[in-house]
Amino acid sequence: MSWPFVTFGIPDEEFLRVEDVPMTKEEIRVLVISKLRLRRGNRVMDVGCGTGSVAVEMALAVGPEGRVYAVDRDPKAVELTTRNLERFGVTDRVQVISGDALEVLKGFNEELDGAFIGGGSDELEEIIRSLDKMLRRGARIVGDAIQLETANKLVKSLESLGYKVEVELISISKGRRTSTGYAMIARNPIFIIVGEKK
Repeated sequence: MSWPFVTFGIPDEEFLRVEDVPMTKEEIRVLVISKLRLRRGNRVMDVGCGTGSVAVEMALAVGPEGRVYAVDRDPKAVELTTRNLERFGVTDRVQVISGDALEVLKGFNEELDGAFIGGGSDELEEIIRSLDKMLRRGARIVGDAIQLETANKLVKSLESLGYKVEVELISISKGRRTSTGYAMIARNPIFIIVGEKK
């Protein structure tokens, strides 16, 4: 299948999924991609790629002349990301890397135009410091978090490196059809933290 639109927001149900591999949901994914401010030809990284939904949309944004590096330590996530990249026809511009993010970043020497960090990690501060060494001036790191503690780590880590930081809390409800109309079902509020390298 391919995504025939120039806008982002591939519906969640279009991605292959398995129960215990996390996925950045459609509405959050749209905001994340928007906040990264990607251009054709950019080189970007998806740290903790899960199902690969963000990597797929990054790949569509940077085009065939760009490059996406999708990293995850869970073999199931690596396999699922690979399958979703094939599903959307973007394997030519994405390199899937299996391994611990910090270990991968130690051996990585490409300049990056942006990075997304999905969810939390005990090594979050170290991951951000490692990414900082590879990011060009004006590049952005975008992270999402369900927990306040994770959002706080993202903010403090980015501020300690002198990044310009934005914090947003997004609450989304999705309509579910009932016998008498639509009921709005709330999803977990999500923090989106954006850091721009000065």
